Amino acid sequence: MNIKYLKSNDDSVDFVDLLKKGDCHYVSIAMPGLTTASANIEFAGGYNVGQRNDFMMTVNRAKETGTLYPRVNITLLPSPSASYSGIDSNTYNDGDYSKNEVINHILDSFKANSQYINSNKMYFDFRNLCVSEVHYVSCLKAAVSQITSESLPEIITWEPK
Repeated sequence: MNIKYLKSNDDSVDFVDLLKKGDCHYVSIAMPGLTTASANIEFAGGYNVGQRNDFMMTVNRAKETGTLYPRVNITLLPSPSASYSGIDSNTYNDGDYSKNEVINHILDSFKANSQYINSNKMYFDFRNLCVSEVHYVSCLKAAVSQITSESLPEIITWEPK
């Protein structure tokens, strides 16, 4: 299993630049607000706050992985809860999604990559969100173990806190 781990506080990757060039596939959680995913959608994808929130709400309500390709190489996994205005709270799942659900969501992101995006580098960013980083990184490992290694891009994530 070839997963590269960055230190949890490593913010050295310029996702906006990489995404604008189409040099990576960024995968995170549909968590609006002051998150790296939100910033990437706005600044690399050119979406305004309302468009970004609408997409995240669609992903979260459907409880399914969604991608913004072909406009930008970003795929989002559903969040168990989200706040779209900063004062509201929407619960879509009681606690984190189960291991099997998260694995399936992650496998969907690999499917989006292999069938459409075709990036040779995927970043899985579960940092500083309302989900268990340990749980999601564990599910990433389990998902990767289910895929034949010759079809895998370079996989990068952060050490969970």
